[in-house]
Amino acid sequence: MASRLNAAIRGMDDWIAGPASLLDEFARAKSGSRVAARIADDGSALEVRPAASRKPAAPVLIPISPDTQVPAALRTAVNGKVVHLDIPDSWVIARRIELPLEAASHVEGIVTSRIGALSPLPASDIYFGHRVLGISREARQMTVAVAIVARSRVAAALACLNVAEARQVVISAPAPEGDAVEVLTQRQQVTGARGRIKFVLAGILGISLVVAVMALAVRPLIQSSYAERRAAVEIRAEKARQAIALAATPDKAETAPEQEALNIKDDAISALGALDDLASALPTHSYATEVSFADGRMRLSGRTTDVPEVLTALESSGRFEDSKLVGSALRSEDGLTSEFEVDTRPLIRTGGSQR
Repeated sequence: MASRLNAAIRGMDDWIAGPASLLDEFARAKSGSRVAARIADDGSALEVRPAASRKPAAPVLIPISPDTQVPAALRTAVNGKVVHLDIPDSWVIARRIELPLEAASHVEGIVTSRIGALSPLPASDIYFGHRVLGISREARQMTVAVAIVARSRVAAALACLNVAEARQVVISAPAPEGDAVEVLTQRQQVTGARGRIKFVLAGILGISLVVAVMALAVRPLIQSSYAERRAAVEIRAEKARQAIALAATPDKAETAPEQEALNIKDDAISALGALDDLASALPTHSYATEVSFADGRMRLSGRTTDVPEVLTALESSGRFEDSKLVGSALRSEDGLTSEFEVDTRPLIRTGGSQR
């Protein structure tokens, strides 16, 4: 059981290490943490210059201590940064080899296999690198420059940079033709910032798992609460529907006299509703002088400047139908208005409905 747990922990740590490494590299790249340095010809000092500074800065000459005592200035300049270290020309053993163009994808392996013949020093005592100088399409050949440097030459400088906690050291050797050749890329094991990033990622992952488990556990309770609320809402809605249906149902009395009284009441209320509809429907230039009701119809007398518009307004209001003019309209004494009489059937309202 313990072995399985340890294996799971190691697997999780390896899984988190990838994103932590990417975030660490991204943060360092954004911060512009790059420094250019050059070893003096006699190997006694480092000339350090920030490579990513916006303003030109004077190089700082820092002595290389053989007893691994790192000056504070060197630690401040290179701590946690990528150092591009140039070495003197006199330290480099330069070689050139010609290879067929078909070997372009295998140059590194070919150089490694031939380094014993190219170097006067044992392979275990050197750093080396290569760069393609040129390609001849006609001869189908390419020229490769090989740079070799003794490890003992750069050992003191590398030791100082490692003690100063440089994140990465890239050693470049000058080539007789073309750009410099990288002969070594040494990366420190960065544990501080990357360990903190891994800790934060592990915390976020743990909190996410806890929240997911809590959500799954609380979901039934939330669903139960919602079900109770929905049931209560349905009960209230049913009561409201019953109340509306009861209000819409015409009142019925137990005896004939009581029913007649209810009918008279409904008719009175409906007549008032018809008068209200009439006031809303009549045009502004029209007014009523007499209104009467008989057999479910309404007789309207009044004055207006436009009799046809009165009939149109009544029909288009949606509250009257079968409207017609009784007799002819008579011109009034003022010569501007006409007296009219209209017979129409109001859609009388009773208990919220139309009758």
